[in-house]
Amino acid sequence: MGLPLYSAHSDPGPSFFHYAEGAGLTTSPGPTDFALPHATTIIAVRYVGGVVMVGDRQATGNYIASRDVRKIEAADRYTAIAISGTAARGIEFIRMAQLSFEHYEKMTDATLSLEGKANYLSPIIQRNNLTSPLMVLPLLAGWDPSHQVGRIFEYDGAGGCYERLDFSTIGSGSPFAENTLRLGFRSDLDLEAALQLGALALYEAGDNDPSTGGPDFVRNLYPMMVTINADGFQELANDDIANRFRAINERRTQTGGLAGGTLR
Repeated sequence: MGLPLYSAHSDPGPSFFHYAEGAGLTTSPGPTDFALPHATTIIAVRYVGGVVMVGDRQATGNYIASRDVRKIEAADRYTAIAISGTAARGIEFIRMAQLSFEHYEKMTDATLSLEGKANYLSPIIQRNNLTSPLMVLPLLAGWDPSHQVGRIFEYDGAGGCYERLDFSTIGSGSPFAENTLRLGFRSDLDLEAALQLGALALYEAGDNDPSTGGPDFVRNLYPMMVTINADGFQELANDDIANRFRAINERRTQTGGLAGGTLR
């Protein structure tokens, strides 16, 4: 798909924001007098060979608005973007981020580096969060081909970008997930260990935070789990994810939910 043609007076030039405004892609501040569904919780863990991301599927307002929201998407083959905050605006933010990367590549005939993509999102976050009450906090993770490592970038509400060299978590379940990640993270984690740690951290968040949706064994709905490495973005099959969370649940059942053991 090519870029549209403009007259000399309406040409937005190389600016993505001018292009988005001219194409009607930007949004108004929106309502503030009622609770909008919020998306929570996302986890990213580095391992030797890439990054694992785990995200719950629930959107919560004054009630559970949805149980099967996709909060992690591929921005391109080697990059994943995930969101917390206002669910509807967050999903729109993912589309805007994907479009902004494509726009850059079409305008420059060059591919953004992973660090470039992370920095490219900062002004988009700033424009949304400082001009609208519908806050979105994304998490960017991917495989950096130039350095042959997985990398994680998180943001503050004003668009500040910070790289994490171990793990990151966003959303209301973060305090519970982060405690698990701090206890279980090692710099030499392999893929399987990172998947187990990410699943356990999300289980803890869902078990302790009322806004975070853990595994739903009744509806067969489970958190998303993806890997990003030299093979690109890959999403784990639902049956594989189900088995991982059933194993955690069985361990908890055997102990009656009491603390004890190594990360239970």
